[in-house]
Amino acid sequence: MDTSLRPDQGLLTPEDIAAYRRDGYVVVRNVLGPRNIGACIDALGGLATGRIAARETRLMFESGIDPAKLNPDEREQAIRKYMDFVGDAPALKAAANSRRLHAVLDQVLGHGTLLFQEMALVKPPRIGSEKPWHQDASYFRLTDPGLIVGVWIALDPALRMNGCMEVVPGSHLAGAVPHVHENDFNRCRIVPGKVRVAERVAIEMQPGDALLFHALLHHFTAPNKSDLRRRAVQFHYHQTGAAWGSVDDHRQLFHDDAGTYAGCTVPHGDPRSSNYAYRDGLPRAIVPVDTSV
Repeated sequence: MDTSLRPDQGLLTPEDIAAYRRDGYVVVRNVLGPRNIGACIDALGGLATGRIAARETRLMFESGIDPAKLNPDEREQAIRKYMDFVGDAPALKAAANSRRLHAVLDQVLGHGTLLFQEMALVKPPRIGSEKPWHQDASYFRLTDPGLIVGVWIALDPALRMNGCMEVVPGSHLAGAVPHVHENDFNRCRIVPGKVRVAERVAIEMQPGDALLFHALLHHFTAPNKSDLRRRAVQFHYHQTGAAWGSVDDHRQLFHDDAGTYAGCTVPHGDPRSSNYAYRDGLPRAIVPVDTSV
């Protein structure tokens, strides 16, 4: 479902909300204006090169890249993911607190939301790797996935050729499905045969557009083999009062036919060989700001 923000406080129509419930996603155009987009891109560059101190920010590089061998400018072209940057970069904090975005989130989730995860996903040209089919709720031990919304905001044109988001409309309605962990934070995927790949839809977006999606929606991004950048910020929010649970609580949702845990919060194999470490959310209160310019 695609929509533009209405001028009366930027709200979705009842039809838009119904489409989100049915399809598991909605695209909202122009959540960030040009100045805010540029400020976000500048902040990511500053965190990559060291121009902005990365006190909390974590940088993750494409497979096979040794960041110690890169100069500051080269580092930006090799990063695949930034995490935990809101405290370091005011422009990225503003994007997470967009007044236009939160007007819509209040409609989808109910009034009162909390930011609990922040990432930038920046498939570099030619080497940007795929993100396998997955459900985001598999990574979070929240007991009710229906109280979570993911928000993916394009900073560059997101196209089929450079790895835009792809989704299976309505897949969230079937509930949680088993995942298999490849002992890499980026490589936890839905088990074979559980994704209706033939029904996939590519969500092409322009800078400033936001994709809001249910935490159980099946989604994927292809590798970026083009010469184009594909930077995006992604935030996860939950409704105020949503409860975090244990691994066993999570297993009630994500399990295989034998009842064995099949989510993404515990390595599926020898933990000693894993580079994966689970944590609950990093909660941030919402203070809405204008991001329309």
